[in-house]
Amino acid sequence: MKIKLIILLILGSCPLFSEDIVLNAMKDEMKRNISKLQFENLNKPYFISYSIYDSTSYFVSASLGSIKQDNFYISRDGKVDIRIGNKDFDSSNFISNFDDYKPLRRNFPIEDDYDAIRKVLWLLSDDGYKAALEKYSQKDAYRKKKDIKEIYGDLTEENPVVHIEKEPEFPQFDFNKYKEWVKKVSNIFRKYKNIQDSDVNLNYSILTKRFVNSEGTFYKTYSSQFSVSVYIQIQNETGYKINDSKDFIYNSFLSSDLTKTEQQIENYARTINDSYKGEKIDYYVGPAIFEDDAAGEFFNQLFVRNISFNPKPWAEKDEWLKYYYDIPKLTERLGKRIFPAFISVYDNPLVSLYNGIDLTGSYKIDDEGVKPEKLEIVKKGKLLNIYSSRIPYKDIKKSNAHGRGSLYSFISPSAGNVFINSEKTFTHNELIEKLINMGKEQDLDYVLVIKKIGRTSENEKLIGDPIIAYKLDIKTKKEIPLDVSEFDGIGFRALRDIMATDNMYLVYNFNQKEPFYSGNYIPTSIICPKTILIQEVELKKTEKKTEKKPYLKNPYFN
Repeated sequence: MKIKLIILLILGSCPLFSEDIVLNAMKDEMKRNISKLQFENLNKPYFISYSIYDSTSYFVSASLGSIKQDNFYISRDGKVDIRIGNKDFDSSNFISNFDDYKPLRRNFPIEDDYDAIRKVLWLLSDDGYKAALEKYSQKDAYRKKKDIKEIYGDLTEENPVVHIEKEPEFPQFDFNKYKEWVKKVSNIFRKYKNIQDSDVNLNYSILTKRFVNSEGTFYKTYSSQFSVSVYIQIQNETGYKINDSKDFIYNSFLSSDLTKTEQQIENYARTINDSYKGEKIDYYVGPAIFEDDAAGEFFNQLFVRNISFNPKPWAEKDEWLKYYYDIPKLTERLGKRIFPAFISVYDNPLVSLYNGIDLTGSYKIDDEGVKPEKLEIVKKGKLLNIYSSRIPYKDIKKSNAHGRGSLYSFISPSAGNVFINSEKTFTHNELIEKLINMGKEQDLDYVLVIKKIGRTSENEKLIGDPIIAYKLDIKTKKEIPLDVSEFDGIGFRALRDIMATDNMYLVYNFNQKEPFYSGNYIPTSIICPKTILIQEVELKKTEKKTEKKPYLKNPYFN
């Protein structure tokens, strides 16, 4: 009774709901399908949800001062989740065919035409119901064939929630101004002859999300994202090809500083260009510093991704999971120490700014309609919680409002704003001195400074290899670019091997890759120390093969 009263109070105070034709169409078609959608002698759906996304996007790409592509488009797309069975065992979370583990989705009319929208929902629901019947039969047969006894359930019990946001006044976007800026910035790469290819992409999108499920939950949210992405290809002196990128992501174009971004792109281009002649390394064992982007990705790849995306779905063939799923590896360590005692971590999606900087992982309701709160994850080095959605797992029977997803994949548990706090901090210069002293104690000629690492999607590899790294000469303190190299066996021990951290913090905004092969990206923020000192890493020369360099020089530099 209390829940119904709360919903009525919210509806009574929210005039936008009655005016939203799309949301009304979703609710009406939902009622019809949950009550009447049933083939003769076959099960009815016990759960249905609809998601519809309205997107307005501006995109421009340039290379060496010339526009390659520019687009402005408006779209409306939606997906359906229809389930047969019950919350203990249903048709979801099962891969029966190699290429079918993705939501059913369709394009919708961009005009707010009630009948046209209901027609598409009707077609989508019919397809979803037929697919769910088949999937339930396949999953039940798989369960019996494998004699699976340990079943945790497929959908948690959650209270219905209504969340309707007032539409913000998005500022006018001067697309022509930003096109000219992208052309100008892409021209920077004319200075750097060692870079074979480069693109600068700018994207600004405004997104409206609507969601309705058969339990009474519905929401409507608004968001925007402004991003500049730089893509670089370089083939170094020894013939190794390196493809890399750098992103600058904000919640709004008003938050960006074009002058500062241009300087950062210039520094990035110069650094990559200077790595053309890197010193080779045979093998290194010793201390290392990870700083800036490398620190953010260190925490993301070794920690955040390994407490997300859980549990994995069942699959008719186990080998299919490597194409679909980034299987987390820290989920079995709940209650165990994974960091040194001076590290604690929490996630709070409700915060939108940190020291005046946008946090792109912010949200007020997750994609399954569950409202988040501050989540304590690590306390004094011990893992207390992992991310959870509405898929139960062992002792996890409730969502902690981290069910996140896109139109292109099923919802899975993922991070929002991850705050990594340290109680053992020093200035950057003090950390460098500590690094050098550790090298002297081990009788090393140099130590490592790692400034950028690649991303990895390989399940067998926990962390990407160095993209920008330096030998720091212990005697001269000179940084010497390092040739292409690979980490050798770096694992979760590296998290416990953190010796100390910077007293300055980095906001690392990035788009987290969803775990599924067909997935998209989820806006995420990591707020962490700008520099971390690791007791020991192992680095070896790469096993990648070199490629023949172009026979002729770049005509511009010839």
